[in-house]
This record gives sequence, structure tokens and C-alpha cells, in this order.
Amino acid sequence: MDRGGGVVAGADAQPSGSLQPKRKQARKRKAKKPRLSAAEKKAKKIQSDHKRLVRSIFRYAGFNKVSGVADKEFEFLGQKGDIDDVFVFENVVVLAEYTSTKSSNVGSHLKPKKILFDKITADPVGFIDLLKTRFPSSAHQFPENYHHSQLVIRILYCSRYELEEHYKKNVPGPVYMDYPAVRYFAAVADAVRMSSRFELFDFLGIEPSEIGKAGKVSVSDGSRDCPGLLLPEAHSHFDDGFKVVSFFAEPESLLKTTYVLRKDGWKDSSNLYQRMISKGKIAAIRSYLKTEKRVFINNIIVTLPPEVRPIDEDGNTVNPSSLIRTEPVTIKLPEKPNTVGIIDGQHRVFAYHESVEDDPDIAALRGQQNLLVTGVIYPEGLSPLEKEKFEARLFLEINSTQTNAKSQLKQAIGLVLDPFSTESIATRVLSGLAKNGPLAGVVERYFFDTDKLKTSSIVSYGLKPLVKPSGADSLFSVWSHANKNDVAEGKNDQALADYVEFCVLRINRVLASVKKHLSAERWTTDPKVSGRILATTYVNSFLIVMRILIERGHSLSSTELDRGFAQIDQFDFSPYHSSQYNRMAQKIVEEYF
Repeated sequence: MDRGGGVVAGADAQPSGSLQPKRKQARKRKAKKPRLSAAEKKAKKIQSDHKRLVRSIFRYAGFNKVSGVADKEFEFLGQKGDIDDVFVFENVVVLAEYTSTKSSNVGSHLKPKKILFDKITADPVGFIDLLKTRFPSSAHQFPENYHHSQLVIRILYCSRYELEEHYKKNVPGPVYMDYPAVRYFAAVADAVRMSSRFELFDFLGIEPSEIGKAGKVSVSDGSRDCPGLLLPEAHSHFDDGFKVVSFFAEPESLLKTTYVLRKDGWKDSSNLYQRMISKGKIAAIRSYLKTEKRVFINNIIVTLPPEVRPIDEDGNTVNPSSLIRTEPVTIKLPEKPNTVGIIDGQHRVFAYHESVEDDPDIAALRGQQNLLVTGVIYPEGLSPLEKEKFEARLFLEINSTQTNAKSQLKQAIGLVLDPFSTESIATRVLSGLAKNGPLAGVVERYFFDTDKLKTSSIVSYGLKPLVKPSGADSLFSVWSHANKNDVAEGKNDQALADYVEFCVLRINRVLASVKKHLSAERWTTDPKVSGRILATTYVNSFLIVMRILIERGHSLSSTELDRGFAQIDQFDFSPYHSSQYNRMAQKIVEEYF
């Protein structure tokens, strides 16, 4: 106690005066974060996973992510906005925008961005200067040692869901990377790392001649001399104009120039069939290369563009039609990405891939070893469709002896080689059903799809009998078209497209009526949902119901279908399993029609 009778403040004494209330006030001022609902947590995870996936594509491909600019607001030419991510590779700058908005609502996210995108497209260099000025601590991460005229800038719009085509037409500035393309590039980049950049540049619409290296942009496309042999035309039995060559090429050259028509790829063509690249298979071959240090001696099979020239020792182009025996030549292989099509051997080539932190053993082998390549040089003037058909036929010939060739693969190749076959028509119809209508989003379309309807079974057992261009129980029998006979005779591509569209519309009408009269929760492929309807057995049965109704002359109008399926929710689906499609279909028709 002090002289004034007061208590001396010891170690355990309370703080004086106003300090304690201030702490209480500070705690009150610190607002508690609201707890997220289960739905909000799920949406947030989808959003973060989507960003992570896109970022992995560019990281593995060798791009640097510019730090300090993501989601930071700026004003450019009077328009406020922000950019989700900026990626840089040499003189290439990619401005990435992400959205996890559902496809039907994406307009609400994209339309406000259009003004900013248009301004960036009109003055891309000015925009990069703005970012460097607005965020000076990040300026050194943008391309250096390049003149501003050498900068290549792309806006990339990455959607978690597939975008409807009209959005892309209304806002044409960005490159659109739909979710299937995101998953595709994520898988490819994960498997082959920096060697994925050549295909990524192709997707972004960037020409090889535009891309710089160490501060310089090359203005000429070179070629690599590869020693080889040219086969006489009389010995190859290919059509006139096709040249068959065998040559040795370093993996490094092939990695820069090859492409693969993978079924799950991004190219806008229905004529894609090759399997997705396997990271596990790449790793196994890469391990073999590191351990054994030996090259694989079996052939890589490729197609080559017409500009590839077989040259003799005097520098003259050799004409195979004039040869009577195989002759040694030099193959001028153009060093231009996406010119050499791999038909067989993609894993053996991409096992030599380049990484950001490159494996020194593989790096040495990439330039030292020589792979044996057999190539078919295309004649001048061959259309893209003719090339795709040729490659599909060649692929089928190479793989026809494999006992494990999947029916889905055969269906894909059939689309290319025999588009008027019943199986090809059925495959195209299912593709249409998977894009629009009651089956949209529930049919297996991509390599990453799980817990969805299997396509091969529906094509084989449900759709083929329903869409065949003959018979009284087929949609063909109720299709009125001026060129109907052309389809039956296997000609007229436009008439075939019209028939496919007709089939999709009629089948969607039936499935929409079924869905309309079912409890909403039952229209799912989730096996955990009791009483679910979206299983292969049930879908095939509804398609057989259509065949029975057509054969009996029953109307397929919406009114008649609604009358028939009005009580379908009370139908007992449980006794029908596996391939009991017909029995179930007969029962539905007996009870309701």
C-alpha cells in the first residue's frame, strides 16, 4: 500500500481505467464472418478448383503467372474492371477471366465484361502499359527485351460449364476455353508438361512465327534434315500422289511439330477418335528411357504435309513414281507445330517431353536419340475431311487386330469412314441428345465424365433399331423429306443432317413427356437416389417404346404422349434390370398405351 492508502499494482493487478473497455470495444467492432451454407461452400470449392485447374495448364506449359495484379481494380480508357490472372511466356501475354456461372446465366457475367474486352482488343499494348504503370511492383514480370509491336496478347475466357454458342458470337473478342477444353489441356499439360505449349498456342490462335525466344522473334520457318528412305509408288499401293517414307528424327523435332486427333480434344470436328494421352504410360516409358538409355526401335506412324520433300544427294526432289527400288533420301521436316499427325506412337514421342524443371537425363536423350518414323506424305489439294478419313482408316488398320478395341472407339471411327451406317447415325443422334433436351448433361461425352449414361450401350441397343433407315418400327418410316431416299442409299450429307435433327427432336419429345410426369428427383443418374430413372436399361426401354408405338401407327404428338405417360411415376421399375429393355417396354405400352 502506498502513502496515500492506495493499493500498489502488482503482477496480477487488473489494467487501469479505460484499457479494458477499449479491448471489449475492439472485439465488438471485429465483425464475425458469416457462416457459409453447404451450397455456398460447394459453389466456392467449384470456383477455386476451376481456377486451380486453369493455372496448372499454364504453369506446366512454362508460363509465369504475374503476381500482384489478380483481381485488382483499375480503370482503362474510362472503363473500370479487373483481370483474374495474367500469364506470360516470352512475348506472349494471356489475360485470363474465370467464371463458374451456370451456362444459362453466363450472360450476366460476360456482358459487363464486353466493354472492357473491346477496349483491350482495340489497344492491347496500351493496356499492358496501363497494368505496368498501375502495378509498378509487378512491371518486371511482363515481357522484357521485346518491342511493343512484338507482343502477342490474348484474352482467355474460361468457363466452368459449357458456353452456349450465341454468347461467343455476341462477344467475339476472347478465346473461349469451355470446361471440356480446360479438362483436356489440364490432362495433357499434366502428362507432357512444357511440351503441351505447342498445342496450347494453336488453341490460342498464335502462329509459331509470332512467338519469341530469349528476346527475339524469328521471322522464318526452318526445317530439319532427317535421313531416310523413299518407297516407290508401285511398292506402297497407296493412291496416286501419296508418298511413303521412313526416316530417323530426334524426339525434340517431333515434340515441336506433331499433333494427335484425340477424341476428347478441342478441335471443332466430329472426326476425332484417338484415345486420351495417359500420364501413367508416359511415366512408365520415361522411366525405361532413364534406366535403359535405349531408344524404342518400333516405328512411329505419322502423316506429313505436302510441303515435306524427299531430297536426293544433289538436292533435287525425288518423284516416287519414277523409282523402281527404295532410294535413300533426306526428308525436309518443317519445324512448324501441328503439321505432323501421329497415327500410332504418341506415348513413345511424348515420353521425351520437356519440363520447367527439366530432367537432365531425358533432356540429353531428347536431342541425341533418333526415333524410327514411317510417314505418309499427303498430295497437294487434299481437303481436311479427306485427311481425317485417311488417318482414321490408317489408324483402324493398325489397331484392327487389338482384341480390346472398345466399341466406343469403333463408333467414333465409323463416324469418319461410314457416316451413313446405322451405327454412325445413332452415334450422331446421341450426340445431339446429349447437347440439348432432357438428356443434356447426363450422357457420357468426355474422358472425365463419371456416373453418367454409357453411350455405347444406348447406341447399340436403343438407338440403332430406332433410327435405322428402313423398317416399319423406325423413325425413318415417319420422316417426310424430299431427299429421304438419298439417306437410305448412303449419299447427301445435308439430308443425313436433316434426318439426325428430326430424330433428336422426336426422341426429345418422348423423353420430355416422361420427365414431365416423373417426380423431379428421379430424373438423375446418381445411383444413391432411390427410384432414379436415368439408367441405361430404362432409357433404352423408352426408346423401344417409341419403336412399338411407331410400328402400331400411334401418334407421337405431345398431347398423345402426355396422355400415355401421365401415370408413369407409378410404374414399378424395380423388376427390370440389365438388358431387360424389351420386356419393360412391352409392359409400359400394355399399361399406358
